[in-house]
Amino acid sequence: MGSNLDRSEAPIHNVSIKPFAISKSVITVRAWSQCVAAKACAYVATDENDDAPVTNVSFNDAQQFIAWLTQATKTNFRLPTEAEWEYAARGGTRTKYWWGDDIQPGMINCKGCNGDQNARQTAKVEDLKPNPFGLYDMGGNVAQWVSDCWHKNYQGAVADGSAWVDPGYCIFHVIRSGSWRNAPNYVRPASRDYYDGRIRYPMHGFRVARSL
Repeated sequence: MGSNLDRSEAPIHNVSIKPFAISKSVITVRAWSQCVAAKACAYVATDENDDAPVTNVSFNDAQQFIAWLTQATKTNFRLPTEAEWEYAARGGTRTKYWWGDDIQPGMINCKGCNGDQNARQTAKVEDLKPNPFGLYDMGGNVAQWVSDCWHKNYQGAVADGSAWVDPGYCIFHVIRSGSWRNAPNYVRPASRDYYDGRIRYPMHGFRVARSL
C-alpha cells in the first residue's frame, strides 16, 4: 500500500486485507433518490441522470445512506476502509494505474485523461472499462469517501486493513479516487486526499462495502 510519489502516500507498507465485498460502482443518483424518498437522506440530488454518480454528498450524508441501506436490506453495509479501497482499486496490479504506467484515452474520466484539458462532467457509472476485479471508476469520475480519519502519511498506520481512526471524533476524513476535474496524478490508486466530513463538495461521492 502507498507509493513514493507523494509524501502523504509514504511509506510503502504491507497490509493484510480481510475478506470483504465492495460495490462495483459508486452510488448512483437513482439509489440515492430511493433513500431520499424514504426520508432517510436529507440531501436531494440535483443531477437528473439516474445513472450518474451522486455527487455533492458529505461524509455525514454517506453515513445516512448507509444506515438506510443497512436497515432496508438487513445487511451491515459501511464505507470501505482506505486500505480496502486501494486494494480494490489496484485490482491485483502493481503499476501506476491498474492498466499500466501511462494514461490511455477511454480508460478513466479525469482532466486531461482523454485529450481534453477542460473539466468534464461525470460519466455514467459503468460507462468506462472496469478494472481486473470488475470494479468501475476506481479512479476518476467522482472522488470517494472512505471510513478512515485523515493522517498526513502512513507513519504508524494500522496493518490489518481496518479503518485508521482517532479516539473520539475526527473532522477530516480520507477521500480517494480523484474526480473528473482532477489531473491524472490524482486518479492513481495510491493517491489520497482529505476533506471536512461535514461539508458537501461537488466532486465527492462514495461506494459501499461490507465485511464477509
